[in-house]
Amino acid sequence: MKNLITTILLIAGASTFVYSQCNPFYVMKENGEWHMETFNAKGKPTGKIKQKVLTFSPTSSGYDALVSSLIEDEKGKQIHEGEYEFHCDNGVILVDMRNYIPKEQLEAFGKSELKMEGEDLEIPSSLSLGQQLKDGSITVTASGDGLPFKLNCTVSNRKVVGKETISTALGDVECYKITSLNTIRNQVGIAMTFTFNVVEWIAPNYGLVKSETYNKNDKLLGYTVLTYKN
Repeated sequence: MKNLITTILLIAGASTFVYSQCNPFYVMKENGEWHMETFNAKGKPTGKIKQKVLTFSPTSSGYDALVSSLIEDEKGKQIHEGEYEFHCDNGVILVDMRNYIPKEQLEAFGKSELKMEGEDLEIPSSLSLGQQLKDGSITVTASGDGLPFKLNCTVSNRKVVGKETISTALGDVECYKITSLNTIRNQVGIAMTFTFNVVEWIAPNYGLVKSETYNKNDKLLGYTVLTYKN
């Protein structure tokens, strides 16, 4: 599933103000771009996620941004393209939960009309060992062509469990390690519920550096690593 996708934001000509007044983990710039590569449990590449800032607006308490998201499979074929909102308000990052809809479910929606409701994930400007973070959720209802479809994704039990250095194509990055429980409820025909244990590593000025997804028996299903940013 798609885990938490982050951004690097920086206002041209006003970087000091935004950095000091908002969140050091998520510093953005207009037209900023970053890529994540996805792998299966055996380390075989399974695709890429490409993000780019479309619009960026400073506010009195932080910023608002609109970000494009392009998902490709391992052969470079586009699977999904969309947009999501990103906000920073008084030091708190609000992450659009649309990023947590699994890639496979996005394909299943096809060209159906989608209605989305939920609560954004929050990331504070400072993290510490043992810190509990707020939950996030999203409910997607599809109508139009095909069968009616409803999907609920919840990210809960989010906790900062330590600090680790992660090796990436961008170099070694010291990160905070965050664990969470991701629950997906698929309501079409026979309702089904899936749970995943997720580990994420985030760092100042980088945002999300790496994530790993495990099934309920703690077997690794796949992972995602930051490969490019500007």
